[in-house]
Amino acid sequence: MKEQLSDELKEARNDFEEYVKAQIDLVKLHTAESISRFLSGLLIKMVLFYLFFFVLLFASLAIAFWLEKILDSQGLGFIIVAAFYLIIGILFMAFRKKLVEKPVIQSVINLFFPTYTNYDE
Repeated sequence: MKEQLSDELKEARNDFEEYVKAQIDLVKLHTAESISRFLSGLLIKMVLFYLFFFVLLFASLAIAFWLEKILDSQGLGFIIVAAFYLIIGILFMAFRKKLVEKPVIQSVINLFFPTYTNYDE
């Protein structure tokens, strides 16, 4: 009887150890998946950012040279484009928390904790 109880306790201990190892492996897999999604999303956003940057750069130059022809002043065309970007930058700084910080925090929380639904609550 004592021997049977001892064997059952050893079996229960082995089952518990296997369960803990399986849970650790599951956490590792979830972590690897989350990090992989984060890094792939970051890479995609970086590539899109650089492409958008060059489109914006050449569009700005084209508009500045177009304004130069209309206004007969190269400097004035570039100043108007620069003033436009300054206004956009000021508006961005004014609304950065609503437009950038909260959505980024929420997306990172959703990435690592998919069952957690709302950061603001």
